[in-house]
Amino acid sequence: MKEDEIRIRTATVADTSTILHHRRSMFRDMGEGTTDELDRMAAMTEPWLAQALSDNSYRGWLAEDNHGRVVGGGGVLLCPWPASPKDPLLRRAIILNVYTEPPFRHRGIARRLMKTILEWLKEQAFVSVFLHASDEGRALYGQLGFKATNEMRLRFGAGE
Repeated sequence: MKEDEIRIRTATVADTSTILHHRRSMFRDMGEGTTDELDRMAAMTEPWLAQALSDNSYRGWLAEDNHGRVVGGGGVLLCPWPASPKDPLLRRAIILNVYTEPPFRHRGIARRLMKTILEWLKEQAFVSVFLHASDEGRALYGQLGFKATNEMRLRFGAGE
């Protein structure tokens, strides 16, 4: 498949189930969560995602092949956040749900999605963006200029 056979488009509320499929598949592929946990995550996220797509607090992009089949996607969560010395905005952008269907991997689709997302963020005057990288995505993100940070995590209860 040639690069020009993939079209990147903005996601709509009608794409909620596709984005949830990507999110669920992303966690499954990383070995995160049981089938029941992934099902619960998707069920809990569905109404939130539909609302977030409606109010533009979540912006998504989907990659389609020349048959209109969605082969990948990614998005950005926009949320209120206090300003910091290097980032005076009162909002934060967090990239989520970057996923490419397995038969379409290593063809530059995730890179195109990320470049689309990053360009949109620059147009919106963001000065930084955050993401959590999977092992598979880490090299791409590094090539795009992302740097590791000092973020730490604490999980409460079982399933840490």
